[in-house]
Amino acid sequence: MADKPDKIKLNKHRDLDGRGWHIWVRRGLLGLVAVPLVLALLNLFGQRPATSRAATSAATLSVYSPSHLRSGLLFTTRFHVTAHRDLKQATLVLDPGWVEDMQVNSLSPQPVSEGSRDGKLVFVLGHLAAGHSYIFFIEFQVNPTNVGHRSQNVELDDGSQELLKVHRTVTVYP
Repeated sequence: MADKPDKIKLNKHRDLDGRGWHIWVRRGLLGLVAVPLVLALLNLFGQRPATSRAATSAATLSVYSPSHLRSGLLFTTRFHVTAHRDLKQATLVLDPGWVEDMQVNSLSPQPVSEGSRDGKLVFVLGHLAAGHSYIFFIEFQVNPTNVGHRSQNVELDDGSQELLKVHRTVTVYP
């Protein structure tokens, strides 16, 4: 068996005499690293979508999208319009918060027309008969520098007449 190296005290260096509290420091630091991971698993930092809904006698609009996002995240939002009466020109009007510091990757299916009204995005979906539904998807990516709260209200119009509005906000974490 080899001799112990010079200046090594077995009871101090191997048996850790007088340093029993050090393990609690290591465990505490590891716990601090684990806290954000556990919070992310509990969906505090976003990505899990939720449904926001509004309904009138004319139509129902459901918006299925995350309300908390992270920088760089790719996500899809689903707009589901159900007509309770004939809608001659169903139109979705989205607040600017939907595209502020975000990339729009695709629209599916393509709307009849696209435009802008007072800084809001306008998607004309066309005629929607009573009892029928229209599902519209938009795929987004959050820009890495995007942080904060945004209004993401969605309005459903029939031509120039507002039928209903879904109120929602999004929080973007770094």
